[in-house]
Amino acid sequence: MVSERLFQKMDRARLDSATLNAAMPDLMSVLVEVVRARESYVADGGVRALHLTFQQVVDVLDGCFGLPTKRVFLRDRPRPHRRSQGRVVYEIHGECDPDGPMEIYTRTAAYARPVALKSLLDTLLHEWIHHYDFTRFGDSLHCDGFFERLAQVYRPMRDRLDKLSELARTDRDQSA
Repeated sequence: MVSERLFQKMDRARLDSATLNAAMPDLMSVLVEVVRARESYVADGGVRALHLTFQQVVDVLDGCFGLPTKRVFLRDRPRPHRRSQGRVVYEIHGECDPDGPMEIYTRTAAYARPVALKSLLDTLLHEWIHHYDFTRFGDSLHCDGFFERLAQVYRPMRDRLDKLSELARTDRDQSA
């Protein structure tokens, strides 16, 4: 059980903007590799390149924020889930063990298809915020502050991802 005082502290906390801005050039460079690795994963099912680029994202964030290194494991299998009346009603996208690795599931629960890149990135960053919170506060809760911290790091990367995806589409269209 989290104390009210700790909850309020976690709810008010934000990522340091200067530190995050300093990390962005490195994160944006890695994001180009993430896009390529995801395309390769969809084409041939090999998860290794995607795993390495996701580990790079976490390494950059850990380094910039002075966090202990967190290992990332991509699980090339459907998200664990529960069904009710034939429909998926609950699924786990990823998990962050405070004393162990971060795990991300790369396939959808319902059809075992590769998860969309934005969803994978959102899950990775969501689990990284748990790692950040465990390190800074000793616990991690889905409070408003948690989602604000997630948005701080996810929004700029999502916007860059949109631009990279648009460029890739343009290149494919011109090649065809």
